[in-house]
Amino acid sequence: MPGPMGLLALLLCSVFPMLGLFALGPALPRVAAAFPADQNAQILAQMIGGASGFSFALSSPIASEMIGRWGHKPVYIASLIGFALLGAVPVLLNSLPMILLTRLLLGVAVAGAMMAGLAGIGTLEPALQPRMYGRTAMFSSVGAMVIFPTVGALSAYGWRLPFLIHLLALAVVPLAMTLPSGRGLAARAKSPAGRGLGVSPILLVLAAFMGLVMYVGPMFSPFYLHSIGITDARLAALPLSGMSLASLIMTGNFGRLHSRFGAQSLFCATLLVTGLGLLAAGFAATLPAFVVAMFVVACGMAMFAPNLNAHIAATSHNMARGIGWAMSVMFAVQVAFPFLARAISRAVGAAWVFDIFGGVALTVGVGLAFVMLRIPKRPGTARQRANITQL
Repeated sequence: MPGPMGLLALLLCSVFPMLGLFALGPALPRVAAAFPADQNAQILAQMIGGASGFSFALSSPIASEMIGRWGHKPVYIASLIGFALLGAVPVLLNSLPMILLTRLLLGVAVAGAMMAGLAGIGTLEPALQPRMYGRTAMFSSVGAMVIFPTVGALSAYGWRLPFLIHLLALAVVPLAMTLPSGRGLAARAKSPAGRGLGVSPILLVLAAFMGLVMYVGPMFSPFYLHSIGITDARLAALPLSGMSLASLIMTGNFGRLHSRFGAQSLFCATLLVTGLGLLAAGFAATLPAFVVAMFVVACGMAMFAPNLNAHIAATSHNMARGIGWAMSVMFAVQVAFPFLARAISRAVGAAWVFDIFGGVALTVGVGLAFVMLRIPKRPGTARQRANITQL
């Protein structure tokens, strides 16, 4: 059992995907505006926002195998140092393609930090794992409530300053050094008996869809708000702060919700609530209405990642590999989002980006709820209900 500092280091692992993959969202319009001679500046800026997510996706399964071989502690420490250096180096660069390259490398460090932290939680007692996974998401929400406004404020003074937030990873290195080490922990986090992906294919499809939805708020919202006349980066950060508050509320109660309703019901609730929020965002013509809609979206999305991780940890024969592939799929699809969003915006308008994704989420959620209601609650269908839980 890790000590208090080690447990804190494990909980902080969820901050790095938010910090490395999403936190620059409010600053991206400023990054694009800093290169007026580049005709592709806007799409490159959006790709800078999504590049780390793409490399994160590709390297997550590799990071999981490295953890299984060497343990989560050395992978975590090395990833934290790499995160700080690669994340801050764009301050010295004057080329969008070079910044894009550093963001691709940053995603590898994010994968190592995230997978190592989650695998470390997987070494704890099974009864503690859902609560700890919920708290990791809560820590991410708390961090987002501070980071997003900070990025918006820093970008008002220059597009380079927001990149310095990645240096925060260096403060976690001393905490990670207190984690227990040993091959036994690595073996417990990665069962050698497990085969395959460690997660069901249909659950991977759901993770891919939620990965696209996850990108809508932090990366597309600032551009949508810009299209309706809200150009102040500090105002553009307000919906993201609201989403962080919603995530904090939901993840703070995740352990209680998981114990009462179970994974199946929470997957369904995620789709229904997220879908309703996205549809409302598509019809929101003012900043306050948009903030409220994105708050609802975050209430739904906040349940997905801890529910996914807890479900894989409880049901998979190879927890580290299963979480690695789930995270890989969730973030791999995000590289396509800027192109999807631009195609939808040009065809029918920016608001339809929210409406289309919201409609799909609501439809799938209603379908899953219908399937759940169709299965009788009697002992003879226990295995059938378990299969639905595994999607």
